[in-house]
Amino acid sequence: MAESKVSISNQSLTKCGATTISSFTDGSHEANVCSTMYDNAKKGLMYYTFWNFAMTKVRLNLTTDTPVDKSFTKAHSLPGDTIRVKGVFDNQGNIIVDYEIQGDKIFSNTSDLFVEYVQEMTEDKFPAFFIEALVSKLALEINEAITGVGTLTTRLAEDFNAKLRAARIADAQEEPPQNIMPVGRLVEAHLGGGAFIQGRLKHPTS
Repeated sequence: MAESKVSISNQSLTKCGATTISSFTDGSHEANVCSTMYDNAKKGLMYYTFWNFAMTKVRLNLTTDTPVDKSFTKAHSLPGDTIRVKGVFDNQGNIIVDYEIQGDKIFSNTSDLFVEYVQEMTEDKFPAFFIEALVSKLALEINEAITGVGTLTTRLAEDFNAKLRAARIADAQEEPPQNIMPVGRLVEAHLGGGAFIQGRLKHPTS
């Protein structure tokens, strides 16, 4: 059976020795805590690593937005499911290093832009190794709010670190995404070797 937010939360609650829930809206304290913390735990774990199972490459849409930084002349929209950008390329597959991300836009001086990124996914698409790591991460984050037993924190932290290591090893054996870009000078080693493509990252101000 496919996993869901509730089934994953219940596995985390069980790790904490707490009562399981029927839904995020069942009115229990456990449901309220899980519904509040689940999405951040999931997105945080997806951000930790350039997961092969969640990696994709797409061509970006050019927009009419004007870059605030006048050293850039082009603006593109990032996909709505972007968790973390790994690499930015031109239409010949050359790596672009001079770019800036602001919110859902990426600014550069290249008209035809491609991006490789970790995409947000639904629970039914997660491999088993990622589910195990997420269960452990959520248990660690909800424990004190649910049980009030701080002494469990060390054990849960050790469990999460072990599950994260195992997940990274398993994910490294996954097939990387198919290259949709022109070959040009793009070598797959740039993508699969874990090298971080540098750019200037600016978070939007609130």
